[in-house]
Amino acid sequence: MYELVSPVSPAAVLKYIGYFLIAFSLVLIVPSMAAILLQDNYAAIIYGLTSVLTFAAGFAIYRLIPEYDLEVKDAVIISALVFPISAFISAFPMAVTNNMSYIDAFFESVSAVTTTGLSVAPADSSMVFLFARSWAQWIGGIGIIIIVVAVLIHPGTAAFRIYKTQYSQIKLFPNVLKTTRLLGTLYILLTLVAIILLLISGMSLFDSVCHALSSVSTGGFSTRSASIGAFDNPLILFSISLASFLGAVSFGLYIKSGRKPSRMLKSSELQWLVLICIIGFAVLLFTTIRSEGFDSNSEDILFLAISAVSTSGFSTVDVSIYSDASKWVISVLMWIGGSTGSTAGGIKILRLLVLAKLIKIVFMRVFLPVEVITPLKLDNDRIKKEEINNIVVFSVLYISILVFSAYVFMFYGVNSADSIFEVSSALGTVGLSAGVTGPDMPDVLKMVLCADMLLGRIEIIPLLILVMPRTWIKRRTDRVHTPDQQKECSGSCQQRRRCPSNLPQ
Repeated sequence: MYELVSPVSPAAVLKYIGYFLIAFSLVLIVPSMAAILLQDNYAAIIYGLTSVLTFAAGFAIYRLIPEYDLEVKDAVIISALVFPISAFISAFPMAVTNNMSYIDAFFESVSAVTTTGLSVAPADSSMVFLFARSWAQWIGGIGIIIIVVAVLIHPGTAAFRIYKTQYSQIKLFPNVLKTTRLLGTLYILLTLVAIILLLISGMSLFDSVCHALSSVSTGGFSTRSASIGAFDNPLILFSISLASFLGAVSFGLYIKSGRKPSRMLKSSELQWLVLICIIGFAVLLFTTIRSEGFDSNSEDILFLAISAVSTSGFSTVDVSIYSDASKWVISVLMWIGGSTGSTAGGIKILRLLVLAKLIKIVFMRVFLPVEVITPLKLDNDRIKKEEINNIVVFSVLYISILVFSAYVFMFYGVNSADSIFEVSSALGTVGLSAGVTGPDMPDVLKMVLCADMLLGRIEIIPLLILVMPRTWIKRRTDRVHTPDQQKECSGSCQQRRRCPSNLPQ
């Protein structure tokens, strides 16, 4: 089997990276236009120049490289490359316009495009910088891949395979372009609703736009260093909580419920999302009450529970003052995350439901005859064996990366509770911090968190495939036998094991 593994086509991957660069150049125009409105001409020039250079690079690749048939493996690599490249490009204007080192700007850019919200930026950041990173979170939430598919790529196999790498669980129409444009329209409508709610709540227009972009994308970047706590307004808390929760619900469920509203109430994933928020609030409230000298506020704790589960990462209080027991509760909520097909991160509720049912079947099999078939179903949909395998592998990798990253933090002297918390926040693309993340944090730890944020947003497997040598280099083996050679191959042939028996005649 392994002898038949073929590497990706670098030319095909590069061709579609060219498409992406053209699309991303359009994304960079928006901060440039915002800078003009905010009367920051220097930032407008820097972002505009970055956009022009990005477009030129993408157009040159598009013109020089011929069209290629895109294989599934190529599409997976493209989806893994999009976010690191986006962060690499966005870091340049961020560094120049906000007087940051490139490493800090890259960290901020990774945090933005992965919709995380962890920050090492100075407290006196410019308004253009604050808007640019909220805008990057909004783009990262819907998925830059969606923009490429919806705007630049013609309908066909390539568009379908690229779309499938990001939204395989949302199957609304046979036409991928129609599906992507419908998802984009829904995303824009949710954002407009969030802006209106925040304006009604008393926020300024600038703050409303930035927070709406960050909340619907479950990103968590705020225009204030104290996050939502700086506003001290219950209506704003409610609006942010609602927008974040709506962003954590599967977009496919919204559209399907538009045809049949009862589907919304019957969704196991949505029911568990609500239940986990309630349970998380109750347990977190209990741990804070048990903490001596801690003045617990039920509104703040409910907001924090929703923020952790939806992976939006907003806060109203300094999380570092919470007890280790409370930090562990928040960490578990960040591991769980929101729904599949949403902007939320984490392991995702659907995967955990499948794992729970798998455990139940393992115990049930003890009491059942061997010949009895026990299919795994969720909401009357049968989960295929391949999907179960992927979920188990993903979950094992998720925990392994979390443990390894936390150990690196502990090696640098961070206590275990804070290490687990910070890594959980990055890997779950949440953005809550126990006070560890900051400009003075060692560069090694910044890069660990960058890797965790990318792994969490891309969902681990594509990024690991990207760095595997076999992805790019063909393994040298003895020549595989042709059908005619198989007939001549004797039983004593030492290469018999390499002769595939199902080659076409």
